[in-house]
Amino acid sequence: MARQLDARKQFLAEATSRYHASVPGSPAEQFLEKRGLMKEEVREVVARFRFGFVNDPLPGHEMYRGMLAIPYLRVSSDGQWSVTQMRFRCLEGPDAGMGGTCAHEYHGKYNTVAGDKPRLYNTLALIQNDDWIAITEGEIDAVTATVHGIPAVGVPGAKLWHPRFREPFLGYDSVYVLADGDKAGAEFAEVVARNLPNAKIIPMPDGEDVNSLVCKEGVEAILRRLKK
Repeated sequence: MARQLDARKQFLAEATSRYHASVPGSPAEQFLEKRGLMKEEVREVVARFRFGFVNDPLPGHEMYRGMLAIPYLRVSSDGQWSVTQMRFRCLEGPDAGMGGTCAHEYHGKYNTVAGDKPRLYNTLALIQNDDWIAITEGEIDAVTATVHGIPAVGVPGAKLWHPRFREPFLGYDSVYVLADGDKAGAEFAEVVARNLPNAKIIPMPDGEDVNSLVCKEGVEAILRRLKK
């Protein structure tokens, strides 16, 4: 079992490095630019999340060719980085550069490797603030909030909150659930709030999420809602 875990870690580390190196000039870079994540003031911080582009897939990742790779990074007590999971976002479809839908019938907009369980994204945010933390629906929103000074942890989908996720959030004075401005976002926020007694639901305007609102109005639009 230990050898299998080591091999998995090595595979994910290699995949992260290979795909990250393929971002320049790729559709993934265009996607990140449209999301405001390649601006000079945030580009260096965004690079730490090591987004990738699956141009030359490793064995087992062939079905994710042409997608944005999203590694789930962790850091050990000795400061060493590892990757526990990788998800993939399709970049083809109507308005795929923003919140558009995937153009394919055989996979969704976001894709998880078979057998991988849902995990929290950007858990390093949990140690960056003692008093409050934010929760978003999705990885892109979590990165957007975090690079603009709002530490945020992402849940990989509106229906993927699990009660086992609640423990790390219980020590905070406030947990701000940054809810997408649609029915699914409202339902997601309600589920989280039922699990966390310190949760405060902060809805985005109709049709907006954290990323789209920041792109249109700047992070001040989020801070006003948080009263920060």
